[in-house]
Formats: sequence, C-alpha cells, structure tokens
Amino acid sequence: MIIVALVANLIGGWFTLGKDDRIVEESGKNIDTIYLNTYVNPKDSTTHGNFEQKEGEVVKNYITKNYMTYVSDTLAPALNIAQEKIDELTRAKFTLEGQLKATKTELDVNKKARVFYENKYMQIVSNTADSTVEYKYNAIVDVVKYQDRKWLLGKENTYIDISSPDKNMKINGVEHFKKRIDVKPKRFGIGIQAGYYYVPAANQFYPGFGVGLSYNLIRL
Repeated sequence: MIIVALVANLIGGWFTLGKDDRIVEESGKNIDTIYLNTYVNPKDSTTHGNFEQKEGEVVKNYITKNYMTYVSDTLAPALNIAQEKIDELTRAKFTLEGQLKATKTELDVNKKARVFYENKYMQIVSNTADSTVEYKYNAIVDVVKYQDRKWLLGKENTYIDISSPDKNMKINGVEHFKKRIDVKPKRFGIGIQAGYYYVPAANQFYPGFGVGLSYNLIRL
C-alpha cells in the first residue's frame, strides 16, 4: 500500500504538503534565481527567453533580494497593496542595442543641423545647437504561456516565453513569481456514467447509460 501511495504521489500528485509545510520547505531552498533559456528564432532572428514556471507561497522565495527590495519598498506601496496580496509577478530584463543610419538632415530656425535616425521602433533626433538628443522608442513585448511535456508520459509543465519583434531587443534576465492556488475537489459530483449491467434471467450483460451521483471520501 505504501508503494502504491508513493507511486501515485509521484505520477499524479495525489498527496501534497499543506500551505504551512510548503512555506517551510520553500524558505529552506535557494530558489531566487530563474534559469532563462535564451535562443534566436531562425525564422525572424528575434531573441527569445524561455523558462519553466514555478508556483509557490511567498514572493521573496522566488525573486532576487534586489528585486524584492523594489517590490516591498516601491512597487507594492505604489499599488497600495500588501506584498502578500501579489498573485503573480514578472519582470523581464531587456537590452536594446543596434545601429541606426541617419535618414535625413534639416536646419532649424537658427540654421543649426537636426539629424534624424529612424526605423520601425526607434526615432532619434540629434540637435547640434544644444548637443541634445530627442528619442522615442515603441516597445513591444510578447509573453506566451503554454503547457508542454519533456517526454510523452511526463508531467505537463507550464512554460513562459518572452520576446520582442524588434531584433535589437535582447532579453537577458527575468524575475517571476506565481502564487500557488489549491483547488480542492468537491465532495459531491454529478456525471454521466456508462457501463454494463447483468440480467440473471437472460444470463447476459447489457450496455447501460445513466446519470450518477458520486461522493469524494478524500478531499485534500
């Protein structure tokens, strides 16, 4: 029986720790760093960052100490909430690097040159009169969450992919927290049932369909 229970827990996750036990277990692990798998999409040369989502109880156990300071001192107060109220938190770190060619040059009212550098995402104007730069960046970030298995019969895990259609945007880090929410099964359930019933007089089994009421004895 013990072996069956262990196998059931391994494959189906039948028996799980309670919330207090999970907090103790998480606090004893160094899990404040996310492994980010970065790759370049061969179809469009964009850089992607991919990681497996982990769920937990306490925010600080899943993000770095520096970011935790920002969350507790700045982000949570700005939202006027306690950090314990945060259900999901993501910060993606990008680097923007590339090269722009001048697209045109104009003279301002003082006959000083204004040089324009532009593409689909970035617009820059340099002013020789006062040595300033005016810039505008149209940032676009795509976040895709999906389910996948590492092997055919393996556990289905949640993965998150972060990228930008701008090839000059390179993702180089991520902070992520997702609060675990336990959904307990209902005690009672109603469903359609199918099977066979035996008729002693005819000594035969016949197919049967119906609506059945079920009761769950174990409600974890």
